[in-house]
Amino acid sequence: MDIDPLRAVLSRRPLGLFSDIDGTLSPIVERPEDAAVTPRSRSLLESLIREGVRVALITGRPLATAQAMVGIDNAAYAANHGLEFWINGMSKFKADGGDYYALLEQVGDAVDELESMGITMERKGQGVAFHYRQASDEVAARARIEGAIRRAPAAKDFQWIEGRKVIELRPDIEASKGTATRELASQLEVQGLVCLGDDRTDVAMFEAAHALARRGVRAQSVAVLSPEIHPDVLVAADYAVEGVQGVEWLLAEILKAVGATSR
Repeated sequence: MDIDPLRAVLSRRPLGLFSDIDGTLSPIVERPEDAAVTPRSRSLLESLIREGVRVALITGRPLATAQAMVGIDNAAYAANHGLEFWINGMSKFKADGGDYYALLEQVGDAVDELESMGITMERKGQGVAFHYRQASDEVAARARIEGAIRRAPAAKDFQWIEGRKVIELRPDIEASKGTATRELASQLEVQGLVCLGDDRTDVAMFEAAHALARRGVRAQSVAVLSPEIHPDVLVAADYAVEGVQGVEWLLAEILKAVGATSR
């Protein structure tokens, strides 16, 4: 493998590198709370920041969780699928969550029985995620989650989003990894952009990168391959690497390229 297809992007300044976390910088694990960014990924991102690359993490995780997982204070973050941001040391929120917190309590009360099937419910600020990776029968678990959500009257006020063995509810406002990508690209003023992701929710990030490219920003999207990858991710990507180890390799190659052009 080589990074020749990315070199035109890597020559642009300011250069941005926007990445998903779970399944990209952090291996997928049975329990979401056990996930951790690999030390090599963290070290390479820190080195890229020192070279002037504008690094941003775009994730479905809550902001505090994302920051704890990545552990890089001077990176930017878009969390909860673009509902929460941390840019230049300041946080901001996409929406007033008061009403959504109340609705979320109603949804939670309606789906408490799911835990007996090995389904984990993760509260995410104004949203909630149902993980069924640990369920003995994943098909039945997914069907049970869907049924429980449809029976909860408050669920109609949320968007439904599906990822790798997880179903999420989030406020029904315009927010996604795509809107987060556009916001971060504008705030960080990038002229070149590499986006990395592994999940269906990352397709919106890739599509936003393509839209930025049509407006003059050099942009390329990188799919992180796994046995669970959805075909939509492959269709939307310009380039691919194999798993988290492939991401580590790519980050190291980008660091070499950026370091060479800055000398």
